Amino acid sequence: DMGNLNQAIWNTAHGDWFRMTNQEVGLTNRLSYHVEPIILLIAPFYRLFPSVEFLLILQATVAALGALPLFALARHRRLGDWMGLVFGVAYLLNPALQGAVWYEFHPVTLAPTFLMAAFYFLVTGRTGWFALFAVLAAGCKEEIGLLVGMLGVYAFFALHRRRLGVITALLGFGWSLFAVLGIQSYFAGGNIHWGRFDYLGVTTTEKATALLTRPDLLMGQLQQAPVLRYFFQLLLPVGFTALLAPEVFFLALPSLAINLLADFSPMHEATRLIYVAPVLPFVMLASVMGVARAAAWIENRATQRRKDAKAQSDSTPEENPRESAKSVKSAVYSISA
Repeated sequence: DMGNLNQAIWNTAHGDWFRMTNQEVGLTNRLSYHVEPIILLIAPFYRLFPSVEFLLILQATVAALGALPLFALARHRRLGDWMGLVFGVAYLLNPALQGAVWYEFHPVTLAPTFLMAAFYFLVTGRTGWFALFAVLAAGCKEEIGLLVGMLGVYAFFALHRRRLGVITALLGFGWSLFAVLGIQSYFAGGNIHWGRFDYLGVTTTEKATALLTRPDLLMGQLQQAPVLRYFFQLLLPVGFTALLAPEVFFLALPSLAINLLADFSPMHEATRLIYVAPVLPFVMLASVMGVARAAAWIENRATQRRKDAKAQSDSTPEENPRESAKSVKSAVYSISA
């Protein structure tokens, strides 16, 4: 991958977009393998620094910048600077991120930063910035449009931003469908990686039909894939706190399904390689949102207890000091008598 990507980016930088010659016979365009238009943005910088080292440094830098939207989201959710720092460090040390960054250069490894930035700007109501990072994310790989579409679903249901949600979902899902059924069909007769799903059928129509009508095939594949290990390794670095915000975590459902339903064992790895990269941002985002939810619940409970204690104190009648003195004198007199 390092070789054909380096060649494709070099050719793109010199006007021969996405061309490569060092892979399978008959496939001479990177778009035959993956639709990654973000290469067009990388190419001008590569023209200035034409080396593999530049691509690796670029990848590590962009991936590391993902700590910033996590930090900002933690502050926005009133968790404070220190907790924001904790989430940023947890992301940077996450085995899933480390595995992807170390595994050569792939545009999809840039996607976590863009997706987390898009989510942050979405929940803070900054639509223009959200759109920018959503487009950058979708340009990293053909499947990322599905995740952008899921952000639209979140905007529609969770944030009640109906118009933005519908537009984002249609554009995100539509882009992924066009990338696979349009662009890749033109350059390679379809997605060449679909052989990993041949247990569902040979043609695209057969696969789609089996997804809807053959749950036994899906369950059989999930039984073969190490699903429990996958989720354990995915959630352990954040202490399983992502489960406190399942509506955010399962925005990664398209990529989770692609990975776990594929009959290709490398895609079942949660701590190395690149396949888990699109899932990672939603683990981290769900962790921040989940911890914020738990902190708010604890704070509300404490506040309610204080209110209850104050109400109980206010309802207890206060004793008049003079009456108390009279009572004491009467008691002493009675004892003396």
